[in-house]
Amino acid sequence: MIERLYDEGLRESLILGIYLDGVFTGIAEAYGFRDPIHKISVGYRLAEEFWGRGIATEALGLLTGYLLKEKGIEIITASTMLENQASARVLRKNGFALVVHDVGEDWGYDKPTAADKWIL
Repeated sequence: MIERLYDEGLRESLILGIYLDGVFTGIAEAYGFRDPIHKISVGYRLAEEFWGRGIATEALGLLTGYLLKEKGIEIITASTMLENQASARVLRKNGFALVVHDVGEDWGYDKPTAADKWIL
């Protein structure tokens, strides 16, 4: 289901393709590795036609399992835009807990975007 697209050894980022029956559906990524505390952030994006099928939930579970068991990561964080409740559900289903609600975060837009912060 997940195939490596780009890997900097977790020092920079790990970007994986998400496939369903051989069809590319989106990406899962790990980025922002912090060595002294074994922390990393994760994210995921699916093409809209694949939303609501449990694909993101399964892909995130595979990615976090790999990071925790194979790479020795101890802390995994994620962010969601406030309006993206589907993504928040994906995080909850994978055991993430909301730690900060409605904080400004740089998502590359003209001004900070209201986001929630999550931790596993």
